[in-house]
Amino acid sequence: MKALKIIIYTLLGIAALIGGLGIFAKSNYHIERNIAIDAPKSMVYDQVLLFKNFHEWSPWSHLDPNIQLEYSATDGSVGSTYAWEGNNDVGKGKETITKISPERIDITLDFIKPFESTVPTSFVVVGDDQNTTVTWNFEFHIPFPYNVGAMFTDIDKAMGGDFERGLGYLKRRCEGMAHKKFNGYEVAEEEVPAAYYIGIRRTLPLEEIPAFYAESLPKIMATATTEKLTVAGPPCALYWTFDDVNNTTDMAVSIPMTEEKKLGKEYKLYQLGGNKALIINYMGDYGNIKEAHKAMGAYMSGNKLRTIPPIVESYITDPSVEPDTTKWRTKLIYFVESSPDSTSVDQ
Repeated sequence: MKALKIIIYTLLGIAALIGGLGIFAKSNYHIERNIAIDAPKSMVYDQVLLFKNFHEWSPWSHLDPNIQLEYSATDGSVGSTYAWEGNNDVGKGKETITKISPERIDITLDFIKPFESTVPTSFVVVGDDQNTTVTWNFEFHIPFPYNVGAMFTDIDKAMGGDFERGLGYLKRRCEGMAHKKFNGYEVAEEEVPAAYYIGIRRTLPLEEIPAFYAESLPKIMATATTEKLTVAGPPCALYWTFDDVNNTTDMAVSIPMTEEKKLGKEYKLYQLGGNKALIINYMGDYGNIKEAHKAMGAYMSGNKLRTIPPIVESYITDPSVEPDTTKWRTKLIYFVESSPDSTSVDQ
C-alpha cells in the first residue's frame, strides 16, 4: 500500500508540474519566411495561387513519389481545394483557398493524419514586372498538454526550415521559367485552368471592337446571373483572326464559367485551358496592346511555334475601378504548338 501511495503521489506531482508548465507554456506560434525572386510578380503570384503549381515547388511533395492528389472547384478561386494523402512523411490533409486579393492569398490548412489540426496560412506577394518578394505566413496553435513539450523544441526553426526550402524551390522554378524580353515584353509559360468560355462571336471592322465589347459584356453577365452560372475569371476577348490589311477581326466577347451550359443561338460555348500556354502580362492602355502581340509573335517565330486559336485577352483590371491606365493589367494567352513554318495568327 505504501508503494502504491508513492506512485500515486508521484503521478499527481508530475500532473501538477505539467499543469503548471501548461499555464506558462506558449500555445500560439507565428512562423514567417520570405524570399526575393528575380521574376515578374504576375508569374510568381500564379505559381502561389494555383494548387497545381504549388505541388511543383512544395517542400513536402518530393517526400512521397506516390502521393495521391485531388483537386476540387476551379483551381485558383476562392473555395478551391487541394487534398493529399501519402506516406508517414506526408500524411493526409486538405488546403482550401479562403480569400484572394492582388497581393495576398489566404488558405486554411486542415491536417487529418498523423494528427488533426486546422491552421490558417497565407502568402503575401509584392513586386513589379521584374522583381518579386514572397512572404509565407503560418499561424500554428499547440493545445495543452502538447504545448509543454513544445517548450523544449525550437518550433520556429523546425517548421521554418520547410518554409525556407519550399520558397527556395519556388525561386528556382520562377527564375528558370522567366524568359528574356521580346520587344520589351517578357514571355512566360504558365498553366491555364480549364474553363467554359461563353461568348458572343462576330466578324466585324476593327474600329467597332470597343462598341461590340461594351454592348456584349453586359448581356453575357446578365444571362450568367439569370442562369445562376459561376464566373471562373475576368472577362475576355477571344480572337480567331485579326486582319490589318482588310481591317476585320473574327472575335468573341466572353466570360469564363465553371459550368458547361448552352444558352441559345446568340451565345457560343468554348472549352479552353487545362494545359500550359504562353503568357504576356501587358500593363497599360488597350491602345498599345498590339505591341505586346507583336512581341509574342517574335517569340513564337524564334521558337518555331504557331498559335492554336483563339488568342485570349483576359482583362484582369476593371477600368471602372482603377482609373490609372498604367495599372491596367491584361493577360495575353496563346495556346501554341510546334510549327516548322512558324506561322501564327497576327495581331
